[in-house]
Amino acid sequence: MILAIIVFLIILGLLIFSHELGHFLMAKKMGVRVDEFAIFFPPKLYSFKKGETKYSINLIPLGGYVKIYGEDGEHKKNKRSFSAKSISQRASMLVSGVAMNFVLAVFLLTILAFITDPWYNGFYMGLIYAVKLLVMVIKIFGLIIWQLITQGKMIGDVMGPVGIAIFTDKIVASGFSNILYFTALLSVNLCFINLLPLPALDGGRLLFLAIEKIKGKPVNEKIEKYTHTVGLVFLIFLMVLVTWRDIMRLF
Repeated sequence: MILAIIVFLIILGLLIFSHELGHFLMAKKMGVRVDEFAIFFPPKLYSFKKGETKYSINLIPLGGYVKIYGEDGEHKKNKRSFSAKSISQRASMLVSGVAMNFVLAVFLLTILAFITDPWYNGFYMGLIYAVKLLVMVIKIFGLIIWQLITQGKMIGDVMGPVGIAIFTDKIVASGFSNILYFTALLSVNLCFINLLPLPALDGGRLLFLAIEKIKGKPVNEKIEKYTHTVGLVFLIFLMVLVTWRDIMRLF
């Protein structure tokens, strides 16, 4: 089980790192200042500063973040601020995180394809596998929503961090190929979930950009910030609920 926990943390760290790296690289490409690049949530375990950016490794393995200058709508007159960029530039910075998760999935599945298929089919099969995984995740999400609407409950297979960590133990025992596939599945899942138009997620921020595009002016900063805060509280509550269900399954 100790090995499974280590593998789980490595997988989680890889998923978070790739996602935040996407945001980080695109922000740098757009000339936006990045104040902090963090893996996991505080309290802080280790950090160092290089240039204008602080790089941190934190304790709580439930996510990560890239602190981008002006991301909450402030400093609009500063050309290095997120809010000073065009709608398309801001959208590209938001989408880059989920794009990197999909790229990671393709990369992992390409490695898997090299193991199971002729080498010359590797990248093509990796891309095909990733697309199939994405379609599967969308279908499962649709089933979850349908069951919530019709029966008022989630299907039993929904897992939080605890459930995934426990399941990782079985994956580790089944071999390296399954670890690659499992990691790719989680990466595609993270890609899809972050694109949902929910406050606090990348998809929610993209929705506000779409509204800005339609209206011709940004949504009130306070309203957007409050909406994302409420969304974050809801997501934390949902995470706690799913984690509690995971724990109850142990008894």
